[in-house]
Amino acid sequence: MFDETGFRKKYRVHKSFFESEYYFSFLKDIQDRELMGHIRFCNDVLHYPPVAAYVLYRKDLYSRALERWEKLALGACFGYLFQFTEGYGYKKAVSVWVGLSPTGIKNASYFIR
Repeated sequence: MFDETGFRKKYRVHKSFFESEYYFSFLKDIQDRELMGHIRFCNDVLHYPPVAAYVLYRKDLYSRALERWEKLALGACFGYLFQFTEGYGYKKAVSVWVGLSPTGIKNASYFIR
């Protein structure tokens, strides 16, 4: 289960993100077991970054160019989820080019056990 308190403490720099629609949607969507199964498949088998798969899935929400701090905060959400959440336990992040329009996300990480 995602430790929101631990995440907020570790990533204080993203404080303004915690009040955004993006953050609340992330918290809601990670509770969807089927969605997270697909995102984990993309990560584990295709080596496609979870943040990229999520943004493509939620294209209704991610339809504009994100500010740099928004992209970093969303990446931190998935990094924390995959590396510090019980039941995930990934150890290493590998950054790859994804080039997602219209969000402006150019690089994202997939995770290795």
